[in-house]
Amino acid sequence: MARRRAVAVPAPSKLPIAFISRLVRGLLILAVVVVLVLGGAAAMLSYRVMTAHNDTETVTPSTYLLSSYVSLNFTDRVGGEHEGWLLLGLKGAPAIILCHGYNSNRSDMLSLGTILRENHFNVYVFNFAGPKAKESLSDLGVRQGEDVLQAIETVTKQGGVNPHRVGLYGTNLGGYAALVAAMQNSKVQALAVDTIYNQPQQMFEIQVDQALGGSSPLFRYLSDTEFRLFTWGSKPYPVRANLSKLANVRKFFISGRDTPALAQSTEELYNAAPQPKQLRVLDHSQATLASGTEKKEFENQILNFFLENLSLRAD
Repeated sequence: MARRRAVAVPAPSKLPIAFISRLVRGLLILAVVVVLVLGGAAAMLSYRVMTAHNDTETVTPSTYLLSSYVSLNFTDRVGGEHEGWLLLGLKGAPAIILCHGYNSNRSDMLSLGTILRENHFNVYVFNFAGPKAKESLSDLGVRQGEDVLQAIETVTKQGGVNPHRVGLYGTNLGGYAALVAAMQNSKVQALAVDTIYNQPQQMFEIQVDQALGGSSPLFRYLSDTEFRLFTWGSKPYPVRANLSKLANVRKFFISGRDTPALAQSTEELYNAAPQPKQLRVLDHSQATLASGTEKKEFENQILNFFLENLSLRAD
């Protein structure tokens, strides 16, 4: 009886499995490389945002032909020195401390400072950063709030300056720092803030988006992570939760439409703040104003606020 020959069944090809394995490994390696590259780029951008400052002082008090001023520096908690000018007004009058914005310096505050000084206020303008500062990375508001507190103590110890009452003005980063300082020092009687934020993270994300020319969810996640690493140990002051501390402070909020994200934050903080308070919604914030009629009108609004809410009398 003849035997049937067994039909040979071909073994499954190993090529597809090997190919898929190599493909998966290649994709994983590519993903890791992309993340590392993006992470490195995010770290560089984060560092750039946190170290940006402008040392070029385009004007000085001499530019405005001011003779009644003195150089007045102070030292922060880590020994860094901050340069400032005290414009001398009426003897015994309060001082108004002007806090410049992000990537700016004290010279950008001199135009407003000159107008306030001409109306008899003592005016102090200073730098958050500079050649003698010891902290190269900015946490976008936390340490700057400490600097404003130190500036208040330094200025109110000067002869001819009211030691009990001060006014504060600041724009974006400087506005956040002024807001934080006002919550912690009862000498602040009048506060004007221009286009501000509730958390430094908000300002960081705005600067990243501007550098990229738009928002990227992945890049924002990576850069936000880098920002948290760079600012490890820095605890933002809970601004919104402490607005009640400004119940006895006269407040002037300015919202600039040219920075929509900060404008929204400013108006939210205004709505949550206790009386007395005012809000002005303008086309531009101080940080983007050039010379001209619009800038003059802006400065006059600040002047009028302080004239109405910070008495020039000596205590």
